[in-house]
Amino acid sequence: MSSLHTISKSWHQVSWLYELLAFASEGDAVLLLGDAVQCVDSPITLASFVAKCKVQGIAVYVLQSDMQVRGVGEPISGINRIDDTGFVDLVVEHQQQVAW
Repeated sequence: MSSLHTISKSWHQVSWLYELLAFASEGDAVLLLGDAVQCVDSPITLASFVAKCKVQGIAVYVLQSDMQVRGVGEPISGINRIDDTGFVDLVVEHQQQVAW
């Protein structure tokens, strides 16, 4: 059963990134939204996390509208931008949602 992991906490609290990896499995997806989008253009914060997700077969997404509201630049490589329709598609594709 695949899960959609939604993260909305501030990027200053990065411990949740690695806690998530312990619970996530292949076929899951991670969606950064809300305050969490502020870290998507920071390779120092996310590069290792995104690389580990890729190895585990976990896709990483960021909600484009939240990036625009917060004035965030382009996400680092490995993070896919999605719009609200893409968010709905992710919810439909995954059997459960886990909010961090």
